Amino acid sequence: MGSRAPDTQAAARAQQPVSVSVVIPAHDEALTLPRCFQCLLNQDYPGKMRVIVIDNGSTDGTFDVAAQWKERFDAVGHELLPLRLEVGNKPGALNAGDAAAVGQCRIYLDADTEISSNCIRAIAATLADGSGVGICCAQMEVPPARSWFTRRYGRVWSQLPWVRDDVIGAGLYAVSAAGRKRWTDFPNIIADDMWAQAQFKREERRVIPDASFVVRLPDGLRNLIHVRTRWIRGNRELEQYMNASVPRVDFPLAGRIQWLLRNPQLWPDLPLYFAVNTWVKWRARSRQEVGTRHWERGRPKSL
Repeated sequence: MGSRAPDTQAAARAQQPVSVSVVIPAHDEALTLPRCFQCLLNQDYPGKMRVIVIDNGSTDGTFDVAAQWKERFDAVGHELLPLRLEVGNKPGALNAGDAAAVGQCRIYLDADTEISSNCIRAIAATLADGSGVGICCAQMEVPPARSWFTRRYGRVWSQLPWVRDDVIGAGLYAVSAAGRKRWTDFPNIIADDMWAQAQFKREERRVIPDASFVVRLPDGLRNLIHVRTRWIRGNRELEQYMNASVPRVDFPLAGRIQWLLRNPQLWPDLPLYFAVNTWVKWRARSRQEVGTRHWERGRPKSL
């Protein structure tokens, strides 16, 4: 017996209730949204998705680009809901998206992030009722950058256990409907992804090994330092807001030494990695003001 024709599948899906919602905050993302949308249309997920795009404070026609894709989502039985806010502020955009979200889980996706075709299906299965998982993400892929500095830094960063083995955000994370009830609104802080991670114990967080998303590190030393500084400031702001340390995978000194000994191929890149981190920590300390009164943009936001 053959598979149903695409239009029959779309008609059947259109009659289903929404099972997952994808929340995409977007600020000046007119160029990147089409690639993100195409990844969502390529999903093999059999359920119905509601994709909520929140254009906040854009000046490049982001809202109009999003609206132009609505018919394509309708054609395959999914929903696309473009929203517009006048002020650029990511937490505000996330909260507006959450207000329109329904279904068994919330997937928070950056507008410049690409996901594998099985990503939504894998996330929905991981966050199913009774799984014990409250927050998850797919496996991160970091393609080689054009910049020599970024390539060398990325080779170390992408292999760090707390980056590779935990839900750090960096463009994609998903929360179960029950897990999302652990907080009300996203607070007005930089590190929304780490805020979400902090709501769950380590055993409730899961990285899905057989699905993936692409993170492109900022090209060039200057851009790398800018984004890395932003991440350090975000973590410090979160610690102040929570009056606690940002949760990490347990990685004591002995474990770090063992990890280094097991990865000699990374040794040539370590001086640059440590030099960049030392510089950005000093840079972050020298800046007294933290916060997100305005949208702060970097690709990626999390390092």
